[in-house]
Amino acid sequence: MEADIVIKNATIVDGTGGDRFRGSIAIKDGKLARISRQSNLEESAADSREAWEGARAANGPGSSDVSGLGLEGVESAREVIDAQGMIAAPGFIDTHVHSDLMLLWDRQHASGLAQGITTEVLGQDGLSYAPLSRENLLMNYKFLAGLNGAPDIPLDWSSVREYRMKFDRTVAINTAYQVPHGALRLETLGMRDLPLTGQHLAKAKQLLDQGLKEGAVAFSTGLSYYPCSYSDTEEMVELCKVAAANDSVYVTHYRTVFRGEPIDPVLESIEIAERSGVKLHFSHYRTNLEKAGQVQQVMAAIDAAYERGVDLTLELYPYPSGSGYVVIWLPLWCFEGGFDAILERLADPKLRPRFIEGMEQNTIPLRGYFTNLPNHSQYVGRSFREVAEERGQSVPDMLCDLLLAEKLQVGYHDSPEWMFEEASQEAWDRFNRDCLELLSRPYYMVGSDGIPLGKNPHPRAFGTFPRLLRFCREYDFRLETLVNRMTKVPADRFGLADRGVLKEGYAADLVIFDERRVTDTATYQQSRSGPVGIPYVLVNGEVAVRGEQVTGVFAGRALERGR
Repeated sequence: MEADIVIKNATIVDGTGGDRFRGSIAIKDGKLARISRQSNLEESAADSREAWEGARAANGPGSSDVSGLGLEGVESAREVIDAQGMIAAPGFIDTHVHSDLMLLWDRQHASGLAQGITTEVLGQDGLSYAPLSRENLLMNYKFLAGLNGAPDIPLDWSSVREYRMKFDRTVAINTAYQVPHGALRLETLGMRDLPLTGQHLAKAKQLLDQGLKEGAVAFSTGLSYYPCSYSDTEEMVELCKVAAANDSVYVTHYRTVFRGEPIDPVLESIEIAERSGVKLHFSHYRTNLEKAGQVQQVMAAIDAAYERGVDLTLELYPYPSGSGYVVIWLPLWCFEGGFDAILERLADPKLRPRFIEGMEQNTIPLRGYFTNLPNHSQYVGRSFREVAEERGQSVPDMLCDLLLAEKLQVGYHDSPEWMFEEASQEAWDRFNRDCLELLSRPYYMVGSDGIPLGKNPHPRAFGTFPRLLRFCREYDFRLETLVNRMTKVPADRFGLADRGVLKEGYAADLVIFDERRVTDTATYQQSRSGPVGIPYVLVNGEVAVRGEQVTGVFAGRALERGR
């Protein structure tokens, strides 16, 4: 057999969590055709950097010599990649991203590929675009512009299947999709503060069932975002019964307040799972700088639920601050009716005092740095406070003006300023260790929550996975465990049947990296900076990154549960 690609002399970390071993890999027709095992390795890399460079000089990536590699039946290869001194692992699965529209515009998606990501899970926080009728799709496109952008692409789908197929063989990475709660509400009640009951609930359940049967891998909500925030616990239980009947997953960005009253978001999520029987997944759950070192406390309720048999998983990204769209600070009453109604209210000077009052009462502190304002790029990278002072306004008044002028397309990330001013290096170190402690648990995985939008987005969109690989080196964390959490654990959770493990017959999604050198370079001040130490990424057997540069190949597939 002539293989398409052979990767030789690799240190293989296969995604199972088992010990690394020396071996070679043959790829044919997008699949892992042969994997040889030459020796077990106790140390991180038996070969020095110099030996790897020497092997590349001698044998080069174009050599077809595959003799002596133990690849039974493989006689030659069109391309040979010498991975001497390097790790070969399954391609990473990013379980939480917001590239639902931008990926259809920037189809190469270098921000993800360069990290070693070969699959992304879309449809997060209940905020995506199918199933939606034409009118609701156009409204949601404008309403979510601050989060997902407003690229000039055809909005020519309505069903989950049609939307999923927009990503099939047209983009550089694989995608999986979740049915978003917000779309179900828009298709039944619109952007209205009404209970989802009766015939409306029946229709929402039917849409959810249909979406899951059309290939969606989960049901997602963001109970801090409208229209999802209108929902009560009973509604979520009823919808999750549909997900449970489809053996699917309930993915939740939980809320901390419901109609102005505090709520325990973890207990509500667990109650929904226990009453519906659904598999539960928490989005971006971790400590922060204020709670650094308190893993046991923040995990107490989740650990108790896990011990009594609740089927749950979680994800994290290794940064203590978040990112999103400025719309989240607007008061509840202004969302009624959707995009056009919000802009009309923002333009009404008589309502401005009510806006300011509501924003000041929001439980989310009014602080942040702008990441995206298409018509006010001079503010990108600057803090809310600084821009407000320059304009002679209060922060909420300034945000209202910019939301109106930008038609809601305003993004931010949580301010690193207060972190660097108030948090010690010791707190940062404790937080980093917390991330690894959480990832030592077998039900944790990695999701960047990346928003690849604007001139200076949150660095997590460019650095999450290499940052954690760097932590392995700096904090002496077992690499095989981390790779398992980035690959097999999410593949199993979302039912991606032939992904997440280097196994013969599985899809050839791989990343090759230097564990001694791999690191993130993206910072809050300059986030659009790719990692180093990840020279190769393969998607479905095609080289998508070579020499740390994207190749322009669009080999991504639209994945579905069980396939």
